[in-house]
Parts: sequence; C-alpha cells; structure tokens
Amino acid sequence: MRIRRLFLSALMPLAASTQIITTADSIQWNDTSWQIETIGLDQGRYQSRMSLANGYLGINLAALGPFFEADTPDVMQDNYNGWPLFNPRQTFATIAGFYDVDDRDGATNYPWLGQYGGDSFLSGIPHWAGLIVNVNGAILNASTDGREIDKFSTRLDMKSGILHWQFDWHPDHDTLINVEYKMFVHKLYVNQAAIELRLESNRDVNVTVYDVIDGTSAVRAEFVDKGYEEESRTIWSAVRPHNVTDVIAYVVSTLRWDRYFGKLNTQFEVNDQIFSSMNLASVGQSVHVELERNRNVFFRKYVGIASSDAFEDPKKTAMEASNLGAQAGFPELQFSHTAEWQSIMTHDSVDRYNYPNDTLPEDPHIRELQITSVTNPFMILQNTIGPNALAAAGYNPRLNIHSIPVCGLGSDCYGGLIFWDAETWMGLGLQLSHPQHIDNVVNYRVEMYPQAKENIKTAFASSKNQTGRFTGGCVFPWTSGRIGNCTASGPCFDYEYHVNGDIAIAFRNQYIVTGDAKQFKETFLPIANDIAYFYSELVDYNETSGYYELLNATDPDEYANNVDHVGFTSALIQRTLNETNELNRLFGLPQNETWNRISAQMRLPVHEEAGIVMEYASMNGSIVVKQADVVLIDDILNYENPYSLVDLDYYANKQSSDGPGMTYATFSIVANEISPSGCSSYTYHHLSSQPYIRAPWFQYSEQTVDSFILNGGTHPGFPFLTGMGGANRIGIFGYLGFRMFVDKLDIDPSLPPQIPHLNYRTFYWQGYGINATSNATHTTLVRLPERILDTANPAYASSIPVTLGTRPGSYTLKSDEELIVPNRMLGQTLTAAGNILQCRPVIANRFSRTLPGQFPIAAIDGASSTKWQPENPTRMSYMTVDTQATTFGPIAHILFDWGAQPPVYFEVLVSNHSIPTTETGFAVDALDDVHYVSQALVKVSEPWDPERATVIEPVKGNQTNVSLLGKDRVWSGRFVHLGISGNLGGGNRSAGGTVAEWSVILAEDGEDGEGGGDAEEGEDDDDDDASEGSSGGQYGEEDAKEKKLLAQLWQRIRQNVL
Repeated sequence: MRIRRLFLSALMPLAASTQIITTADSIQWNDTSWQIETIGLDQGRYQSRMSLANGYLGINLAALGPFFEADTPDVMQDNYNGWPLFNPRQTFATIAGFYDVDDRDGATNYPWLGQYGGDSFLSGIPHWAGLIVNVNGAILNASTDGREIDKFSTRLDMKSGILHWQFDWHPDHDTLINVEYKMFVHKLYVNQAAIELRLESNRDVNVTVYDVIDGTSAVRAEFVDKGYEEESRTIWSAVRPHNVTDVIAYVVSTLRWDRYFGKLNTQFEVNDQIFSSMNLASVGQSVHVELERNRNVFFRKYVGIASSDAFEDPKKTAMEASNLGAQAGFPELQFSHTAEWQSIMTHDSVDRYNYPNDTLPEDPHIRELQITSVTNPFMILQNTIGPNALAAAGYNPRLNIHSIPVCGLGSDCYGGLIFWDAETWMGLGLQLSHPQHIDNVVNYRVEMYPQAKENIKTAFASSKNQTGRFTGGCVFPWTSGRIGNCTASGPCFDYEYHVNGDIAIAFRNQYIVTGDAKQFKETFLPIANDIAYFYSELVDYNETSGYYELLNATDPDEYANNVDHVGFTSALIQRTLNETNELNRLFGLPQNETWNRISAQMRLPVHEEAGIVMEYASMNGSIVVKQADVVLIDDILNYENPYSLVDLDYYANKQSSDGPGMTYATFSIVANEISPSGCSSYTYHHLSSQPYIRAPWFQYSEQTVDSFILNGGTHPGFPFLTGMGGANRIGIFGYLGFRMFVDKLDIDPSLPPQIPHLNYRTFYWQGYGINATSNATHTTLVRLPERILDTANPAYASSIPVTLGTRPGSYTLKSDEELIVPNRMLGQTLTAAGNILQCRPVIANRFSRTLPGQFPIAAIDGASSTKWQPENPTRMSYMTVDTQATTFGPIAHILFDWGAQPPVYFEVLVSNHSIPTTETGFAVDALDDVHYVSQALVKVSEPWDPERATVIEPVKGNQTNVSLLGKDRVWSGRFVHLGISGNLGGGNRSAGGTVAEWSVILAEDGEDGEGGGDAEEGEDDDDDDASEGSSGGQYGEEDAKEKKLLAQLWQRIRQNVL
C-alpha cells in the first residue's frame, strides 16, 4: 500500500515574499494565508480525504469533490477501520452526540460485560454534500475515472475553513468542462452548510446536475422518512440512531441555480444509479441545463441539519436553516462563516517559528513545525463550538456537551467513542489558547456525571465486588457515548481507572486558564470530590508492605492489561487525593483526612537497582510499551519523581515502533524539562509528528505505517486528532516549560539550538491573556489587555506571580510591564565535552532513507534514547553534519553509542563542502575534498543475551570509541560525514543498524596534536556548500594519495564483507 508521507527535505520555499512552501508531493503551504494546496488526485484512499466540521456537524469529503466515497478494496484489507467496528472505510457524516444504544456489533474488551448492556457508537446521517454532474451519460462523482480529469487542484483555507476543488473534466472526446467546487460547514450558524458548483464548457452542451442526499453514510441509523418540497426546491431525509426511538435527525437541502439556463426536475426523476447504493434514506433532485460555450453557470445547495438531541423541533430547525441560507445566498453565508473562523484562528492563536522580521528559517524541520502549528489546532477546533456560535444558537444548553471523538465528527474510527484522548491530548493544549472552545470536553463529563454515580453500583460485575466496599463517589467508563454507562468495550472496573483522574485534571485546568471560580466550585469540584472518594475506596491495603495499592488495573500502556500496582495510575490517584483536598481548602471546604492518610501510605512500584518506576509490580525487562505511560508522571501530574531521567531513557528504549505519536509529544515535553544537556526534545518533537503526517492535508495517522500487514495488525485511526493534540502541546508545555498551577504562573523555558526564535500562542492563566516569546537565551512575557476573559480572577488583575520550575527565586508579571527571564541553556550544554557535532544541522541525503521517525538528527542530539536507523541494511547510508565551524583542530576521539543494533561497518569523513553522494557512496569527482578519519568493522560490546532478556537494568548500548594519535590524526572540516552499513543486532535485521549517539571530540590544548587553524575563505559553489578552503588539516600530495588509496581499499573490504 502506498503511504503518502511528506518528506522534510522537500519542504523548501518557493517565494520568500509570500512564504510559500512546497513538498515532494506537489503540496504547497502558504504561510501568509494558511492554505494547503495540492495538485495530486488520489482517489479511493482515506488518507487523501478531508473532513469539514463546526462542532455540531461533521462530514468527510471525497478526493475529487464533495461526494460520498468508499475506499478502494485491496488485498491487504487496509480499507477497513479498526477496533471496535472493523467496518469498511468510507466518507462519514454525523451530528455531535448522535449515538445509538445497546449496540452489539462491535468488538469488546470484556465480552461477558455485554450482558449488562450494549455499547453506544456514533451513528451516521446521510451524506449531504453531493452535487453530481451528468453529461450524456458520463457521470462526475467520486469514482469518475482519473484519466478524465486534468489540471486538478484542491485547496484548504484554514483562515476561513473553506475547501476548494478545481479541474478540467473530459466527459467525452469533444467536451471539456472546467469544474470548481467550494464548500463550508458554517462555523457561526451550526445548523448550516453550503456547497457551490461552477461549470464552464468549451462548447454548448446539455448537462444535468443532481442535488444528492446519499443514505449510504447513515450507518447504525434507521430510516424514518424523506420528502421533496417542490415550491422551495427542497429535499429532505430523516433518520434515527439505532435503538433510539425518541431521537430523530433531519437533513435538508435547498437547490439554487442560474434559473435562465434551465428548469428543475423533481426528485422522482433521479435515477437510483446516481446514488452510491440502494438506501432508503437517499433522496435527490435534478436540474437540466444547457451550458453555453465559455459561460459560467453556478449551482448552490444550502443545507440545514438538526437532531432532537439539541432541538425540540429538528425538522423545523433544519428546514429554516436550509431556506434561510438560500435566502441569504452563498456570498453572505461565506462572509459570516469566514469572519467567525478568523476570530478563532487569529495570528496570535498559534505558535510561530518565524524570525522577528516574519521570515522563516530555511531548515525544513522548522518549516514543517510552522505548518503543523496551524494545521493541528485547526483540525481539532473544527470539532468545537465557540462562544459566538453558542450565542447565535440562543445559548442552547444541549449543543455544547458532546466532547470530541478520537477522529472528530468526520470519521467513525473507534466507533466515535469518547476516551481520555479528549481531556489529556486534544483538549490540554487548546485549553490554554482557546479555553471557551474546549467547554464541550468538560461539559460532556458534567453531563455524564449522574450516570457516573450510578456506575458505582455495577462493581458487583468486577473483582471489586465485596459487599459494601463502595459507599459513594462516581466512576466514569473507559469509553462512552450517549449514556456513559459501563459496557463491554468501556468497562468502569478492572481496567483503565486513570480516566477518572484525567477528568479531574481537566476540570482543574479549566479553572486555571479561565479563572472561573464559580463554575469550578459549583460544578467541577463536586465531581472531582466524588472521583477522589471513589479512588479512596478503590485501592487495597497491603498488610505485608503497609501501603495502599491498586490491583487488577490497566495503565495507559494497553499492552499490559489487568496487572497489579500500576505506576502511572498509582501516582495519579495519590495526586488526585492530595490535590482535591488542596482545592477544597482553597474554596473553604473541609478536607478529607482519610484521603490524606491513604495518599501518605501509597508508594510507586520502583526497581531500586535500575532506578526506575515500573509500569506494574510484576514487570520484567522484556516489556514492549504501546504508548506513553510512566513518563506521563513527569508530564501532567506535577509529581515529585527522583527517577525521571532514567525513566525517560528506559521507556524510550522500550517503546514499540507501532505505537501512536502522542507518546513522543510527552517524551519531548519531559526531555526539555529534565534532561541536563542536549536537544533530544527537538528530536522527539519531530518524531511525534513527521512519521504520522499524511499527504495532502497534514492529517495524522495513528501509526507510522498504515498497512495492516506491516504495522503489527492494526487498522490505524484516521484522522487521529489525539496525535495532533499531543504535538500541539509541545511548544508551550515543552519549550516554554509551562506547568499548571492554580496560584502561580510556572514556566521553565529552554529553546533547542535548532529553533532560533519562537513566538508562542497567546495563552490564558486565571483568565488573563499572556504572550511569551523565546530566543536562544531569554524569554519575554507580556500581558495582553485586549485578551481578558469575563471570568478572569480579579486577584491577579495587577500582578501575576511567576516561577521558573525548580530554579530558585520568583518574579512578578505586572499588567503594564514586560518580564524577561533567562532560559535554561539545555541545548548548549554538551553531553560529551568537546563534541563538535551536538545539535548541529544535519544535511539531508536522498540516497539514505530512514525508518519512519528514526531521523539522522537523533544521532547527534546528546541523548542515547533517540536513534538514527536507515531502512536498508545492505547499502551504505550516510548522514552529514554541518558543524558551522570557522576554526578547526585535530580530531582526538570519535565516540559511538550504537544502541542495540550496531552496524557491521562504519566510516567517518570530513570535508569543507557538503559533498554529494551517490547510491554507492561519495561522488568520485568530490573525493579530493573528502578525508577519511576512521573506518572499521564494528565489534559488538553488549551482545544480546536471551537469558537476560527479562532482567530490568539500565539501558546500555553497544559502544565503539576511536582514539586518534600522532600522525593518524585528521583535522576537522566544516562538514563531518558518517557512513554505516549492515546490522549486527540480535533481533530484526531487516533494517540498517542504529546510531544512538555519535560524538567527534577535538584535541584539547596540550594534548597530542597541534592547535586549531582558520579556514581559508573562498567562493560558494552553491547554496549547500561551505566556503572553499583547506580541508580539516594541511595535507601533502603523497598524503592525499595515501588517503584515497586507503579509502578505495576499505570500500573493497566492506563490499566483500557485506
């Protein structure tokens, strides 16, 4: 299966004045207008489809236009969604909260729990966006043969939330019709959407345009009725969720066109073949038009949708929305829709990697971060309802209570269920910048709270079935839909209890960012108290150890189910008990001494010899981790953990390559918080996004590899908003070091050397908007008087206390003064003293492809927990580091930590140019500037020992240290090159060897060798070359011949050996 990833090496500028970036897939990003445009047509593949939503409505659109589309079947079965539905992938449309009940069709975690009630999955509604064209029997729809399409382009505008398509269609040999579609789901008026079709023909031709409501996407829904209103040219269809008799949804479409071109036919003249399947909920109407040569004709459909979940008379609401849209017209609707998006996606609402003069660095890695700093929040914010939209709907209390499904409202991945993903991953980053838009996340849990109290009574179906054990509190299920009850796919007991603490954290965070004390005390704090109460009765007292422990539970790492004394959830319970008491005290409520006692008698499972927190008490060294678990303790809990650094190193090396990307977002945040040196946070940042991004829309997949056969047997969720939310956290929680405290603004900024400047999104603390900007050495904070919420805490109106993590001292951010604080110089601190490579730029090599996420930058980031790994073990793979040096010296040592899979052979070379490589090595005509420093076959220093596979011990990679003495020394050059081949690892050798860390150390003064010298200046050959001059040292003619002969000899040796 083809996976259209975006290649960093191709993220280059087209025009600096307009800040346009293009990729290898012919995808362009306009950094001024925030538009993505592609000319690649890729039909029948879910990765190529875009979804539009407004927080109430959501719809997925075909690659070719606003049509229904099903994935093209393939032998790998990659055209199926994953757990729990395993249904075919196709375009999906729905309404927020439109869940069925008592659904028995999905897979489950604990089948026997099904006897107590079925699941609740998100039902679909008919696909409502289609405007299909017929020219003499040739049909323009999602499955139109791509050979009939020419000059295709499609564009997504993230400042206006509008999706465009434009192309030439050749329905027959003589006819060419220029086609343009434009559509949006109205961000302000949540019941409305609009689609515009423009046709222009090269000759006079008869055309029929069909306004289609396609029932095929109404999955897990039951047909109710449909109709046609001839007077208003309106069609409608009604469905209800499976097994829900008191809820109904209406989808209404009103068609308008340039009337003088033709007349409208009734829906009964629409041939069933126009629809994607024979579905009772399908309905259509058509208009026959005589196109005149070179004359534009417009067709517009105005859609209204409502369900009785939020509206008492959904048919009336949907009809009015459709008819009012038609009366207003497309331009007026587009204007109000665009204005609302522009009030949400403001310039200061996203992280900006521009220089102060607004230009972008040339580094393709930075350019990708610039793009995703916009695309990630946009994709999530599509699935939220803002305060303006809520006001426009008359503050309807039933609108903003449905949270965010894992893949949003345009997909039924994971059955559209609500997980901890909404609070911990999608919501957490946006709470800071868009707190009022994340209300639906916390409101959903408030809505489910009465059922959560009832769920306590179902403990009899679990291992916690002791009579009288639970006397109160509340417990939320792992997954939930319409009801929030305990189900077979979403148990309340004996599974992922951490979801309850995650909810409590979200409540606390909403108070921290909004300052809304009334809402917190009256609405959120009672639920947090019930969660703490439940936790206090959930843990068991161990008579032997004298501590309270959590038994038979699953931590976030879902590869380890139903184990005892889990690490992260134990820390979460302890923190929840303590923090809930602290919040009670803050609001004048009594503290629960039992919670204090239990918390004081809790300990995490620790392996003292290895110095790590274990995931669970019976864990051994063979563990493979699905996703961030123990490391989350240092990310979101504000927990004192003396094992943090070793935990990060250990679990990074145990991470499954088939895991989701938000894991590495946590690793990035924690690395920037606790690492004493290096820039691994930057490596992890890219690992959290780049391997998961899919062309053309920068949407994330759940996995690095989408193929079911190759990725461990998983159909990835798509578009995976969880991963986008994780990456969206890194800037402000990682580089700014923001931590959530009620009574202080706590930051600990440290910017990696690769990022010269970062202007963080506007964020809120206690209701006050704040801007932060970092350069390499300092961070500037300033309050924004125009960004103050109505709920702001008046206690901080004039001054806000500021602390810098664990650093001593405190500061004050006043309302009328900027505050400048020093950064931690983490990236500038060398892990290996004298290393000239650490955190320097790496030049891409198109002949050395790597495994997904195993970037060359990982080999020089000062941390052995990240790795470079080429994908091919049988050929030489090279990476080149630009040391950016202007003075040079003799190389004294070369240090390698290979990790667990050392290569067979390595070579290190220096040059003063970024020398081009070929498939077999360096270009022959460039060898005069290349000097071999060292080359050798690798000896395994830490052979894999199956007898120690289960032993928990600190990670130690295979190491090679090369010391260069006397005449063997070579002087450094501006560029240093590493080539590797083969794989000596004890496990899978289907890929190249790994390089965990590579250091080149110059000789110190007085050490054997001579001092440094200046490079000679010369002219630039091209943009990638350094200035010409002497190579690292001064070589005579005989020395140069000797070096070249030696290089040729080694090439022959390695070819024979490999």
